[in-house]
Amino acid sequence: MKKIYYLFIVTLFMFSSCSKDDGLTSADVTTAVNAALAAANIPTTAEISSAVTTAVNAAMASGTDIDQAIADALAAQAAAPETVGIEGGVTIIETSATWTNDRIWIMNGKVVVRNGGVLNIEAGTIIKAGSGTGADASVLVIAKGGQINAIGTATAPIIFTDIGDNISYADNGVSPNRQPSDMGLWGSVVVLGNASVGEDGGYDDIEGIADGFDWTKYGGSNDTESSGRIEYVSIRHSGQTLTGDNELQGLTLGGVGSGTVVNHVEIIGSQDDGIEIFGGSVNVSNLVIHFNGDDAIDLDEGYKGTISNAVIALTASTDGAFEIDGTEDSSGTIDGQYTLQNVTVYGSATQEDTSQYGNWKSDATGLNQNIVYKSFNSGTTIAGIDADTYGGQGTATAASKNFFNNFDFVTADALSTIMPTAITDGATWAETVTTQVASTGADESVLSWTLFVD
Repeated sequence: MKKIYYLFIVTLFMFSSCSKDDGLTSADVTTAVNAALAAANIPTTAEISSAVTTAVNAAMASGTDIDQAIADALAAQAAAPETVGIEGGVTIIETSATWTNDRIWIMNGKVVVRNGGVLNIEAGTIIKAGSGTGADASVLVIAKGGQINAIGTATAPIIFTDIGDNISYADNGVSPNRQPSDMGLWGSVVVLGNASVGEDGGYDDIEGIADGFDWTKYGGSNDTESSGRIEYVSIRHSGQTLTGDNELQGLTLGGVGSGTVVNHVEIIGSQDDGIEIFGGSVNVSNLVIHFNGDDAIDLDEGYKGTISNAVIALTASTDGAFEIDGTEDSSGTIDGQYTLQNVTVYGSATQEDTSQYGNWKSDATGLNQNIVYKSFNSGTTIAGIDADTYGGQGTATAASKNFFNNFDFVTADALSTIMPTAITDGATWAETVTTQVASTGADESVLSWTLFVD
């Protein structure tokens, strides 16, 4: 209300004689309004400036009282949230901070919740990230020992988007200018923990951010650790490349423990992977990924959690639904044994890559079950299944084995067209069907809050 009060006083002063000056133009009005905001050191929002300018122009055109028009416009904007900027470089949160839903938060540079710090984000909050690229990309990092409690609801999800997105609280979660296909406009949300990671030594530095900081490291031995809660969160238009294969995704989880809650997450327009998980044991459920540029779900470094109930919608540029690697621990002590289940994958009629069903490689070990593929072009294939760990049909995880169960491909293609040449027993765990079988794939009814399913 302080912003509205000062804006009201300053603008009234500037326009008290406007009705007597027939020489003012629309450009004069806009300039004067912005000057009033700057002179009062008030954060400028597009909504307030636009509302006041429109009201003054209308009053001038109709010959009505300009002062009253300004007052009415400001009263209508009284509930508009202020914008709070977190500016540049590295901002460290070491105690407790709360991002509230009465304002829009602008995040520039790296915001790091360090060991012992807690970031709480209220339901419905909008966070916009600055447009820096490469090493300057805006990233929210929850470091080892830090916590995030981003707890939205189905009717008030938390939204991470880019600074050029004109979305406001009045838009009910739908951007007035962004399309789901807008990719790579900021960095990522990164959560790092102390759980085991399939690397020699059990630790690593997260990709996509320059090395040399203590808050880029992840890994340890606490597989049940909690890094907080991420619930009903929409991450939009992210994904940046630092160098080569050193990239940021929509959501990155490194060495995150099973005590962390990650469910009801939507990832839209990530230029790289939708979600990438490096080791750890965190479980992810009720996930939607659409319009991503690389792979939708990417698992690395011996991940051993469960991903359940996911909807993936691929685009022309998407590499594949899954890219799943095994451990990089040369001793083989940490071998992963993930579970990926209850997934529906939608293809694209304009797809460029014909091997989009998935790629299980580098000694991946786990269980993949109840996965349905729909709307793919004829001739689409599985990129590969590593023969070293392939265990054929199975219903539980086991050391050094990768099992498959209940795969349905809605296609006219023969199963032999889909399968890698080396897989001769695919019919024991997969089938082609003309329409989706009831009760297979994801339960999309619980994902109706998302832009894709909605």
